[in-house]
Amino acid sequence: MFEAIDRVVVAVKDLDKARDLLSNLMDFEFDEPLVDEEYHMRAVYSYFGLELVESTAPDSVIDQYIKAKGEGVFRVVIKVKNMDEAIKKFEEKGVRMVGEMSVGGMREVVFHPKDAHGIQFVLAEYKAKHPATVAGLEK
Repeated sequence: MFEAIDRVVVAVKDLDKARDLLSNLMDFEFDEPLVDEEYHMRAVYSYFGLELVESTAPDSVIDQYIKAKGEGVFRVVIKVKNMDEAIKKFEEKGVRMVGEMSVGGMREVVFHPKDAHGIQFVLAEYKAKHPATVAGLEK
């Protein structure tokens, strides 16, 4: 049911500055930035499994998180094979679902961090393509 840690999401104040530091520090690249107008955030992803997010509007979820806790680990995203089974397991263990979103072909479900020792888990379900397919589709 649970496949792997998909990515660790880090909330940052300045996406470009954080991306440059981490790219140079650990010698890996991030993809081009993606902007999500609905959730008021800009993000970059690395093949290494790190996602950096910054707020694009005052009082967005990212902005509120940084104001309350400062920059740092925001979420841990777990890739699952069967979302309904995974949700059921989390709920049976007392971990409450607090939100759900779909982006393209990916469905994500968010759980309350207070129910999991301060970790905000997000379950992600999507069909993964082999890296060779992805590379072959690039222009």
